[in-house]
Amino acid sequence: MKRRVCVLHSLLLIGAAAVTQAAGPFQADGIKIGEVDQTSSIVWTRTTADAQANPSVENAAPGAEGEVRVTCWQTQPRREVFASGWKATDPLRDFTRQFGIKDLSPAAAYEVLVETRPVGGSDATSRVEGRFRTAPAPEAVVPVEFVVVTCQAIRSADCGDNGHSPYKLIPKLDADFFVHTGDVVYYDNPPNCKDAEHARWKWNRMYGFFYNRDFHAGVASYFMKDDHDTVKNDCWPGQSYGDLTWEQGLAIFREQVPMGEKTYRTVRWGKDVQIWMTENRDFRSPNKMPDGPEKTIWGTEQKAWFKRTVAESDATFRFLIMPGPLLGPDKRGKADNHSNDCFKHEGDEIRDFVARQKNMFVINGDRHWQYFSIHPELGIREFGCGPINDLHDYGGNPGFVPEYHRFFNGGGGWLTVTVSRRGDRPQATARWYKTSPEMEEPEVRYETTFAAE
Repeated sequence: MKRRVCVLHSLLLIGAAAVTQAAGPFQADGIKIGEVDQTSSIVWTRTTADAQANPSVENAAPGAEGEVRVTCWQTQPRREVFASGWKATDPLRDFTRQFGIKDLSPAAAYEVLVETRPVGGSDATSRVEGRFRTAPAPEAVVPVEFVVVTCQAIRSADCGDNGHSPYKLIPKLDADFFVHTGDVVYYDNPPNCKDAEHARWKWNRMYGFFYNRDFHAGVASYFMKDDHDTVKNDCWPGQSYGDLTWEQGLAIFREQVPMGEKTYRTVRWGKDVQIWMTENRDFRSPNKMPDGPEKTIWGTEQKAWFKRTVAESDATFRFLIMPGPLLGPDKRGKADNHSNDCFKHEGDEIRDFVARQKNMFVINGDRHWQYFSIHPELGIREFGCGPINDLHDYGGNPGFVPEYHRFFNGGGGWLTVTVSRRGDRPQATARWYKTSPEMEEPEVRYETTFAAE
């Protein structure tokens, strides 16, 4: 397991060493490899004026015109599977470009090389190397491990210009994939971002942090969004934050992360794992609307999709991953998610549906504490991954609630879920991790295991 981490680190150093001192363009925000399934992935990058970001300033990584080229190889046997040719990045989309890679093989290891050059130039001015694994076929019986995080801000960067400590530690687990449940950036936290230009600056700064940047070159990632990376706290369609409009917020999110057609989706990882990632902002009713059958967070289409695809699934374990909680309990005074009374009608509908499913678990972000809850009547199990670190525990919490909580921690870290088999019986283990800048190895705070019913 650790051998692969060392190889990835070497690849990143090689990529950095290959950056010349020419005029650029460069890739100070690195690459992101996302939306991976059995046969496809998306590679994201951005051309920048400088080879390294300066995360201590707001405009940490100014964009620059340029062209990018992506090449992808299957690792064993080594063969080229994709070569994009040179494509210009888009100045109207923050100098970003995304490349869809298709016709991949399930359960295979891949390497990618992303190069930049000036528009019409001949020589590459930067190279970033990365790697990922595709999902196993739906019938494949293989162990799977994935990581879930939420809520990271500039002010919670606990490692200075390196960024957030989990991005140093998580690669040592060699997980199959990574899910960020939202609040990837905070437009409404200092430095506040009240227009599209400054909103983009915050993304550039977040992934100019060196740990954050390098992490995404080595793992398949799925990004979800929530309120703070849409426009502002507890927002709904039609709202704005200063001059940052709702439409701009939606567009910037899709611009800054690898993303397919829809921001809600389901992905199968072998015989025993399927995940559902929901969209909690785009279709919701205003929070202040009286509760009832017409009030919604998911919207009619997404809700029907969820119920249909769950009914079609034969995965052993099924994980509903949500930006916000379904059970909670939440802290006092909140009125924004399915665990709150203001969305009780739809919350009850979803809870009743989930309770009828065998081996289904809920995983949620948004809350600034780690927890494991079991609904006292319905028996639904919910894993709150907690914020990125203890610096991000601001805002209060409900404390330990014995009717619900089997585990509660007021701080942060990350969550992993490992699905494997003991003999012929599948089992799922959830682990909540500690984090700090001083740690050199991942350390489990709490874990629990469930055998398949």
